[in-house]
Amino acid sequence: MVRLKHRYFLAEIIFPDGRRLQRNIKSNDVYFSVREALHAAYGDYGIGVLKSSLMVKYLNKDTHMVIVRAKRDFYRLAQAALTFVKKIGEHDAFLNTLHIGGTIRACQKFLIRHHRQHLPLLYQECDTQEERDNVQLMLLSSCVDMETFSKKTEEKERSLSEIAGESLT
Repeated sequence: MVRLKHRYFLAEIIFPDGRRLQRNIKSNDVYFSVREALHAAYGDYGIGVLKSSLMVKYLNKDTHMVIVRAKRDFYRLAQAALTFVKKIGEHDAFLNTLHIGGTIRACQKFLIRHHRQHLPLLYQECDTQEERDNVQLMLLSSCVDMETFSKKTEEKERSLSEIAGESLT
């Protein structure tokens, strides 16, 4: 049995107006915008090779971070499609790819490092103490969400490997 290998893209959703407001974005909106950009750039070929593996694995509405999965053999097509996204749902937005990893866990580790490095920059943008507290709460909740998401994926992978091990014997 052959293991399917994927690449995971950690991207930041950036809005042209520059404001970090909470917007109502769903993972389906991100998925369909990436799929439309993939179709516009590569046509039916791009959709054909990536539709089965293209998936939004994680979306944080507070920090506007998203993790998108694609097949490893065609990850460069997906990477290019991410750069062609101009609109997500009804909002004008684009995706800035921060990291490409072989596992979700690698993306999570990078995201935690990224948040720690950019926390002072977010504080500088804040005008009041209440805004600073909100920024800190968003980042902490993001890290907690990523850790619980990581534990869930590890448990799923462990149970799948145990099932695969039992079927081989």
